[in-house]
Amino acid sequence: MMDQHHTYTGFNAGHFGPQGDLSALDRRIAELTELGAEVCELAAVRLDVVAACQLLPERMGRLKTVLSSHQIRYTLHAPIAVNLMDEPHLALQIRAAEASLELAAECSADVVVFHPGRVHPAQWADKFRGLLKREQETLSRLADRADTLGVRIAYENMSPNRRIIAGTETSYALDLIALADQIAAVDHPALVACLDVNHAQQGRVLQGYDLYDQIAKLAPYVGHIHFSDSTGLPSTIQWDNDGERLFFGIGDMHAPPGFGVIDFAEMARQLTVLPGTAIVIELKENHFRHSARMTIEAARNFAAAIGNER
Repeated sequence: MMDQHHTYTGFNAGHFGPQGDLSALDRRIAELTELGAEVCELAAVRLDVVAACQLLPERMGRLKTVLSSHQIRYTLHAPIAVNLMDEPHLALQIRAAEASLELAAECSADVVVFHPGRVHPAQWADKFRGLLKREQETLSRLADRADTLGVRIAYENMSPNRRIIAGTETSYALDLIALADQIAAVDHPALVACLDVNHAQQGRVLQGYDLYDQIAKLAPYVGHIHFSDSTGLPSTIQWDNDGERLFFGIGDMHAPPGFGVIDFAEMARQLTVLPGTAIVIELKENHFRHSARMTIEAARNFAAAIGNER
């Protein structure tokens, strides 16, 4: 049973092996447990247990056998492509979101991470009030469903991805205060914020906001954290692989603490979290191989520092 007074630390399952290889997932979870992880975040699209927004019973049974063999808490990351502002495909997007909630319940995962809505900047300029309102209405219905299933939706602040940098996409959730306002407007106990500190650093550089002030304002809604470091410098140069991205220190680095510039001590001083919050480390696979132990120790220290500020 989850301890509401404890802040959990662990990892996402990452690229554990070939797509859908449940034996490789089994080995990765065992590895995370050996590292002392208390939580493992599964990526819905890496499991091959959902097709056409329907759970596949035989595959689901095999997955549940793997998951139940480990003593660890599970959370789930929904497909990044889920977008509740994608009006032309909204019915399909809602089906995908509902399938993600159902998958979480079957996996005994108590949190499902979603990325907030995003649209073309011109569409946002013309229709932002209506887009926000319709997303609130959809989120409220999904949160009702999540509550019935015994899971919570964690809405994650966005990173300035390649489409955003190119000017073909934007999201209000680049800004932590705007994300807090949207969650407050829905006002549902099954909806919380996922603070991705790496994304927040990128948003800070892109938009010039005071990161720690924004974190303090999002803090009352934070029920899940993604933990990694970055410089926040946007990926505006030509690059071909993650090794080059790390070398230059650009974009969504997902690097260990100390590889970027985030002041985790100051962040912890500004942050409070909701009961039962999990701190999920997101590292590139090469970083995981050389820095997993150092990073989980840093995450534990971060969790303890947050606890001292409650």
